Amino acid sequence: MNLIRFVIKSSIVGGIVYYTYKEGLWSKSEETAALYKKLNVKIAPYVKENVPEKITKEISQLPSVTDITNFIKVTWNKGVMSSMGFISNLPTHTFNSATSLYETTQSYIKELSV
Repeated sequence: MNLIRFVIKSSIVGGIVYYTYKEGLWSKSEETAALYKKLNVKIAPYVKENVPEKITKEISQLPSVTDITNFIKVTWNKGVMSSMGFISNLPTHTFNSATSLYETTQSYIKELSV
């Protein structure tokens, strides 16, 4: 029974990954932006028709492709800057950790010998 469930779940996940790859989600950024536009055009009318007006007034519009790409660029740049900052401070972090470990080990040895 567990094997059947695993096969079914794996097939569903594999199908989703294959379909999204085929549609261009995992491709170049231009293809991903085109997919987003296509989904936005196809899904937005159904959302507006089937969701009560009270809820749609509270929900903001879907972000534009340029907003998403700008957000991703800013987030990526912050991640790169943080990573480079950590790498540049790695010798200091390593020295401080080694010193702390040495002092902790020495105090533990002294406690055991007393």
